[in-house]
Amino acid sequence: MIAFSHYDAALLARALWMTVVLSVAGGLAGLAGGTALACLRMARGRLFAPLRFLAAGYVQVVRRVPFIVTLYIVFFLTGMAGLDVSEVTVAIWAIGLIAAGYIAEIVHGGLRSVPADQIEAAVTLNLPLLARWRHVIVPQALPVIVPPTVGYLVLFIKDTALASQVGVLELNQAGVILSNRGLPTMQVFLAVLGLYFALSYPLTRLSRMLEKRLALS
Repeated sequence: MIAFSHYDAALLARALWMTVVLSVAGGLAGLAGGTALACLRMARGRLFAPLRFLAAGYVQVVRRVPFIVTLYIVFFLTGMAGLDVSEVTVAIWAIGLIAAGYIAEIVHGGLRSVPADQIEAAVTLNLPLLARWRHVIVPQALPVIVPPTVGYLVLFIKDTALASQVGVLELNQAGVILSNRGLPTMQVFLAVLGLYFALSYPLTRLSRMLEKRLALS
């Protein structure tokens, strides 16, 4: 069994923390952006038609572009624009952009699952818009939205492995560095695998638990 030195363990700990930061920050950015896109797609009226078209187009394009391509586009565009941002910020933006497209589709599907007659009944009762969302739409849409969204967070964790392409030290890159130092490659990456599993498994369990709990509510 491999014995990591203090410096090796410190490197893995830093990489693990960076993976968590990228996953959480990118996930929150994607959640905010995806919710906004889904709401734009649900907006009614001719005034919102261009925004609906742009939101739908963004979702369709982003979901068909590999993450690594988005990462490079964000990296080079920030450089061309003269923005002084770190590689970590670039990776978070890229993860957020991709996540927003997928989460928008999940949220949009959840909102559309609410029966139209219940929304019409709320309008007939003259419920204010915010009250309609709070008491009618959101409670019925959440059971459809929350479990797949939490499950999709696992993909954010796996996507962070590509952040090393723009110079971010995350778990995968830490494994490469330790392997290049002469440590047994198989054992190093088994340790990396274990850390990825430790991050991902609780989210998978949480997704299943929320799915059962929301189904009973």
